[in-house]
Amino acid sequence: MIKVSVVIPVYNVEQYIEESLVSTIKQTLKDIEIICVNDGTKDDSMRIVHQYAKGDERIIIIDKENGGPSSARNAGIRRAQGEYIYFLDGDDYIAENMLEVLYDECCKNELDSIYFDAESFFESKELEIQHKHYKDYYRRPSMFEDVVSGPELFAKMENLHLYRPSTCLQMIKREMLLKNNLFFYEGIVHEDNLFSLQTIFLAQRTKHIATPFHKRRVRGESIMTDGQEFRRSYGYYVCISEFNKFLKQFDFQDKEIIRAINHRCYVMQGNAVRAIKTLSLEQLDELLSEYPMETQIEYAMLVKRIVEVLSVQREKYDLLKEKSEKNMNEVKSSFSFRAGKAVTTVPRKGYHFVKNVKQKGLSCTLYGIKRKLTNEQRELEPDRICVSVIIPMYNAEKYLRECLDLLLRQTLKSIEIICVNDGSTDSTGTLLKEYAQKDDRVKIVDQENQGAGIARNNGMKIALGEYFLFLDADDIFHEKLCEEAYYKAKYDMADIVLFGAYRYNVQSCEKEEMNWVLRENLLPKRLPFSAKDTNHKIYQITSACPWSKMFRSGFVKEQGLQFQNTKNANDVFFVRTALAAAKRITVTKKRLVTYRFNDGSNTQSRKFKAPLEFYKAFKALKQELIKRGLYEGVEQSYVNMVLTESLFNLRTAGSEEAQQTVKELLLKEGFAFFELDKYQESYFYNKKDYMEYQAILGKNK
Repeated sequence: MIKVSVVIPVYNVEQYIEESLVSTIKQTLKDIEIICVNDGTKDDSMRIVHQYAKGDERIIIIDKENGGPSSARNAGIRRAQGEYIYFLDGDDYIAENMLEVLYDECCKNELDSIYFDAESFFESKELEIQHKHYKDYYRRPSMFEDVVSGPELFAKMENLHLYRPSTCLQMIKREMLLKNNLFFYEGIVHEDNLFSLQTIFLAQRTKHIATPFHKRRVRGESIMTDGQEFRRSYGYYVCISEFNKFLKQFDFQDKEIIRAINHRCYVMQGNAVRAIKTLSLEQLDELLSEYPMETQIEYAMLVKRIVEVLSVQREKYDLLKEKSEKNMNEVKSSFSFRAGKAVTTVPRKGYHFVKNVKQKGLSCTLYGIKRKLTNEQRELEPDRICVSVIIPMYNAEKYLRECLDLLLRQTLKSIEIICVNDGSTDSTGTLLKEYAQKDDRVKIVDQENQGAGIARNNGMKIALGEYFLFLDADDIFHEKLCEEAYYKAKYDMADIVLFGAYRYNVQSCEKEEMNWVLRENLLPKRLPFSAKDTNHKIYQITSACPWSKMFRSGFVKEQGLQFQNTKNANDVFFVRTALAAAKRITVTKKRLVTYRFNDGSNTQSRKFKAPLEFYKAFKALKQELIKRGLYEGVEQSYVNMVLTESLFNLRTAGSEEAQQTVKELLLKEGFAFFELDKYQESYFYNKKDYMEYQAILGKNK
């Protein structure tokens, strides 16, 4: 049985086809067929294909006249016998295990299609500079791995600006294509847009794997980077028009799906407009003249271009008017979509490109249809700072280069790295200036030595990001830290994102999981959640460390959250107050930070110098929770947390003198302030802690 049919259109790719073919022939999945469609190539591509076909009977060759990629792929679909079909461009290649991994995943989950990622590589440095947005454009976080319907997956991706309309990034069940008589629309460029949308909406079961199996070449002569302005614009027009016809078979009620459809249409409309922004009206008029008048009208209305003259006689227009009037009403908006029907409302914000549309007697003449096209440019990277990474630094030279290198390699590029130099006396300041000169995302704040809490507060003052991430300069960060946390936050519209961590023992070089940073067994079943959903265990779910969490900046500002000015435990007040106040907390269970310990230089290792700071933090926290009216909702969690952590601070005070100081404080004031004596033993989660507390009081049974 043929498991996968790989369809490769071949047209003038003699420099690349061998690499593409070899990557397919060497697939670990052997039960495949490789359909190479000769689309009237004019170079030596087919000689190379025939040479490989002699040694591999799985290679099937189809010869046809030139009709473009759509025509070639359609020929491949008609010839294919595989259970699934994958479309590979002749100038790209794929990872050796791709088809096996995808096929196994499809069989295991009975999928109609599966989506994955790509890595872009460039033929020249000039192309890399010119098309830098492609570098990470085809990479997505692994947050879409659940099996869902195609429309659900589309909505999730599109509403986070992560949908990528490329047939090279999906494998499709052949039966689904044949059942729906679905083929590529021939004769246009950007045909991927339409076909990809149709296939994802037809899929009943699909998912995404965040693995860059596909290796995408960006080259000067490819369709993706060529300069055929009008053909590209017209291709988008056809995609929008055909997509709206296709959608009439559905009746969507889900607001997220409807919003995603609207947004995708607006994106294609914007692409159609930008493609022709360099053309004069005369050039556009000449290019349009070969099309039927109804198409000219629809296209002009779609792109909202300033059209002075469409070179038609009034008589021709009058004959056409009656037929096109109904269609005009459907297309003169930006193809907005509601519950399966095209409507005529113009989008309100940012997506309409017409400021004034004056129609001077459309019943008489087309002369005078006027449009104003904005020159709005939208980068593929977000046009805002997504994450502000705020790092307090005091004499951080030991790990500073590694810290900044890891952050500058983050897969999410739209970040700023705010380094707060807390009066360092080593080379920290010099190193920061070096990195700030290399990358303008690195920003420096200098302050006198006041501690990490004040440093973080000063960092927040200048931060512009949508989310705040508070890290330490001596830790290790996963390259997808910002991306994973940010998109999870966006997807769940969260105030706080929790994630897991490892810790690394500098002395023994051992690495272990920090399960207490995120106790997955205590998480509510549904995400996102708030403190009231946690069975009175919000403070047991996660520790007070800020570096295992991402905070929405708007939430922090609305709540007026600040870090305490203490020598240690400055994060308790900020983090614990935030957890109690947040209405939407979500989780990504990946371990995205590795915490270094046991090197003698971090704040925890110097705790014995100020052993009572933890109590200041717990005291201020309780007072703040009462002030905000939040204490009653988290009281049991708070009481259990302060008992456990007070005992921990007693045990780890660092010296006998410090331990005695802590014990005296707890007996004299601390336990009374926490009101521990008013609760029964059953109120406490950890019976060992309760017994230790009783022993300190001298009440051992």
